[in-house]
Amino acid sequence: MRTLIYFIVATIFLYMGVSTIFMDFHFVGKLGTSFGKFNRETFGALAFIYPFLFLYPLFITYKKKLNAKEMLSFSVMLLLTFFTLLLIQALLLPKGYDGKIGAVVIAFFTPFIGTIGVWFLVMLLVGLLYFLFQQEIKLLIHKKYTKERLIIDEKVSIKKEKIEPLENDQKEQEKRVVHEIQNQLREKKPSIKLVKNPFASQESQENTEIKKVKKQVKLVNEKEKLQKASGLTSSSATSVKPATKEMQEAQESFNKRPTQVKIVSELEENRKFLESIEKGSFEKPQDFLLPKIEFLQPPPKKRSEINETVIDKKVQELIEKLKQFKIEGDVVRTYSGPLVTTFEFKPAPHIKVSKILNLADDLAMALRAQTIRIQAPIPGKDVVGIEIPNDEFETIYLREIIESDIFKKAASPLTLALGKDIVGKPFVTDLKKLPHLLIAGTTGSGKSVGINAMLVSLLYRNSPDRLKLMMIDPKMLEFSIYNDIPHLLTPVITNSKQAIVALSNMVAEMERRYRLMSQYKTKNIEGFNKKAKKEGLEELPYIVVIIDELADLMMTSGKDVEYSIARLAQMARAAGIHLIVATQRPSVDVVTGLIKANLPSRISFRVGQKIDSKVILDSIGAESLLGRGDMLFTPPGSTGLIRLHAPWISEEEIEKIVEFLKAQREPQYDEKFLAESLESGSSNGGRADNDELDELYEEAKKIVLSERKTSISYLQRRLQIGYNRAARIVEQLENMGVLSAPNAKGNREILL
Repeated sequence: MRTLIYFIVATIFLYMGVSTIFMDFHFVGKLGTSFGKFNRETFGALAFIYPFLFLYPLFITYKKKLNAKEMLSFSVMLLLTFFTLLLIQALLLPKGYDGKIGAVVIAFFTPFIGTIGVWFLVMLLVGLLYFLFQQEIKLLIHKKYTKERLIIDEKVSIKKEKIEPLENDQKEQEKRVVHEIQNQLREKKPSIKLVKNPFASQESQENTEIKKVKKQVKLVNEKEKLQKASGLTSSSATSVKPATKEMQEAQESFNKRPTQVKIVSELEENRKFLESIEKGSFEKPQDFLLPKIEFLQPPPKKRSEINETVIDKKVQELIEKLKQFKIEGDVVRTYSGPLVTTFEFKPAPHIKVSKILNLADDLAMALRAQTIRIQAPIPGKDVVGIEIPNDEFETIYLREIIESDIFKKAASPLTLALGKDIVGKPFVTDLKKLPHLLIAGTTGSGKSVGINAMLVSLLYRNSPDRLKLMMIDPKMLEFSIYNDIPHLLTPVITNSKQAIVALSNMVAEMERRYRLMSQYKTKNIEGFNKKAKKEGLEELPYIVVIIDELADLMMTSGKDVEYSIARLAQMARAAGIHLIVATQRPSVDVVTGLIKANLPSRISFRVGQKIDSKVILDSIGAESLLGRGDMLFTPPGSTGLIRLHAPWISEEEIEKIVEFLKAQREPQYDEKFLAESLESGSSNGGRADNDELDELYEEAKKIVLSERKTSISYLQRRLQIGYNRAARIVEQLENMGVLSAPNAKGNREILL
């Protein structure tokens, strides 16, 4: 477009010149004839040559690509020059060739200052042209310079350009050169590479380069003065060779200067963890259809990409803010993901990590961020991780995790879709390897959505014959949507007492499975199912027990719940029974030491206080999460925390999946898991016959009366019997009038 405009202007100038010279109607037409006549009368003899002369400055401006300010200055210089030539023409040439413009101006000034005054006016204009437009004139006539001037081109390389020495302009020239270099240093677009020397700040390196350039300009000026004093002519090329050499060295050192961080697209530690997941193809059921992927909402086609300019700006802003708090160092790597951008900051050797940790709130305020999480240090590295929320959050959809290669290629039927990591890569885990999961998070943290995503990912890989679910929901809201799906062992349990009985019966189921595996000489459920398939036996399904609110159960009957969870967590893995336990209140009276010791794999969504984060993760950080499914995950055997973002799944999507499953098969509930509850509910409170009493009844009665303790777990330990048998003995003691019915806290009173 620019070339076309210049070509059109040049063509117009040529037509004007030809029209003025050949003022013939048939040759140049009516327009050309009119313009030629006007041109001769107005500009006189110059009318024959100025259209052609203007082609040269037009070519110069096209070639040099001047900016708007330079173009304006160049145009003013040309117009002033043309006006001066018109005056000289009017003074020297006779009437008819003097031109109207020059003649009118001279006629106006002559009565006041005379002809000599007009000549002085012309000389004044020539002088102004020289002093005001010196650089433009040099650009126009290509006069060779006699001194080298440093300029920085847009690729930040150092060139030499000769300029005429002006002693009075040396200081101004020096300032101009330094200012150009400062601008180019700041606008430099460096290639992305790993910083080799993170402790040399960018600002100090720029200052070093500027000082070198100042030194070279001063050397040139001093050399020029010495040559003038000794009567030498203008500077030769050899007079500036030493300065040129030093400038080239400065250029090389500048080009080698590391100014950018490495943007990481994959986390090494996460990649190793995902590689440890068993790969293969899982066997799809023959007589049951798994849910269609179309039930899940697809992600938008256009997703936000990493903007390197924005990241560079954030890096500089972070370094500047840290300097305000007297924290020196540099950012060596960055990770950008759906919700946060992580900066690996390498502090100077004298900076203490504790000093950086205490700056989380101050940095959040300085950077105007919602919250900032600081990992100090990142395990296995000599850097500090600073996680800053993105300006815009990206929604993660469960469908993109289900469709990811890592989920499809996972061999385990208990593969859980956890979400994406901090660089936006899908992240899954194997529940069999965890083998149980403890989850915490306040209201609005995304805990329920995260649990739903895990459950749906299990439903997408398993038929009811391979997987059974037991859902305990004291709040009566979260899991009600899953009622009557064929995968359920029991209806969704909402009564706390029923939940306690169901957990104790799950312990009994675990013991039954162990006896069965011992009988067939297998070590785990996988080995048993392989042998059962060969010998025509019934295969054992996996069982996943999901407890949505542990705190409510602990308030009802804390010891019994704690005991059942501990027994299952310790031994149920090989039997194919796994726990997912969630709570909103991860306090020490809910998440006890016994539960924590047996549930090493934990997920924490956002919690209210640092103490809650310490309880659930044994580390702070969960209080600084963003909500919206933002979580910290501790895989088994790992000392560090993995930050993940849970996927979003709506209730409408879950309803479609549930209806699809319910349409294929009716649920087959196993009543034995609620049997204790039914027995106690149907008891009439009368005395049982002595023939129906347990063999250890009398011994248990003596223990209760002598030691004044009535809990089922205490009798179980004293009598060295199973939980179910101890529970039956306690019920018999109640029926015989020895103990009262349990109160709201699950405690019984001794009536004798």
